[in-house]
Amino acid sequence: MIPTLATQEGDRPRKRKRAPARPTRWSAVAPASTSNLGPGFDCLGLALRLPMRVSAARIPSGFSIRRLGEGSDLAIDPQHDKVLGAFRHLFRIAREPVPTVALTIRSEIPLARGLGSSAAAIVAGLTLANHWLGGPYARDEIFREAIRLEGHPDNVAPAIFGGLTLSMPRLDGSVEALHLRVPRDLALTLVIPALHVSTEKARALLPSSLPLSFAAGNTARAMALTHALSTRRFELLAEALRDVYHVPYRARLIPGFDRVVEAGCRAGAYGVTISGSGPTLLAFHAPRLGARIGRAMVRAFARHRVKARAAPGRIATKGAVARTHL
Repeated sequence: MIPTLATQEGDRPRKRKRAPARPTRWSAVAPASTSNLGPGFDCLGLALRLPMRVSAARIPSGFSIRRLGEGSDLAIDPQHDKVLGAFRHLFRIAREPVPTVALTIRSEIPLARGLGSSAAAIVAGLTLANHWLGGPYARDEIFREAIRLEGHPDNVAPAIFGGLTLSMPRLDGSVEALHLRVPRDLALTLVIPALHVSTEKARALLPSSLPLSFAAGNTARAMALTHALSTRRFELLAEALRDVYHVPYRARLIPGFDRVVEAGCRAGAYGVTISGSGPTLLAFHAPRLGARIGRAMVRAFARHRVKARAAPGRIATKGAVARTHL
């Protein structure tokens, strides 16, 4: 009788190899951002540690979205959601079938407050899709597609790359994100009034043209802002943050703007400007002064019958990331 394999190996059955675990969920996180910093209109942005977290799981058909945190009270058609739209966009660019997914979006970014919620949604969707596809696109390529979807680079750049970014347009139409250093001994405070300002409405207020001397002055102040940050010449910030392109026009949508800025500076801020298209205000100051400056600005808003809250503007040094869950 010919011995079987089992008897040849001491009657021990061969162990079956376990199949590798299949992914069941994918997730991405993208930070908030403050943009249009002073004279840095449409080009200067800073990532903030207010995250938007997105997770995705396959479903047999269709798309569904569950919202938690900021924006959870909004009824948005999934077909018009920016996270899902960006997710589907990248699959189409890759010429791959778009998977049908259930998304859970948990955001800490206040909506319509000038803190880059739209950019974070787009970047989270693109980052999630890129990871799902196996990461075929570099961050510069994700940046290109994010600009295409958002329309301007100053919020999506910090959401992708983290930190303070200067978006420089090139002659060929592309945009390069340049990383700028923020001194560690420079702190930020956000003062967020209970107002909503749409980016479209805020942009509609901007003039179609300005005198050349105004543009030259704005360029000088933008260069002074980067100089003040790189050399720690914080006493220059009040003047360097002054802008003529957007701040004077968007300030009209913020009751008591001048008095609130003045209150922040009197409480110790180096300078105050509008975050993005507003109405959130951003104060630059020395460490440990944030609570005092925030209280002063909140009180100034209250004198104009506007409720507001202050929060630390912690910088997110890293941009969007994604991971797979087994």
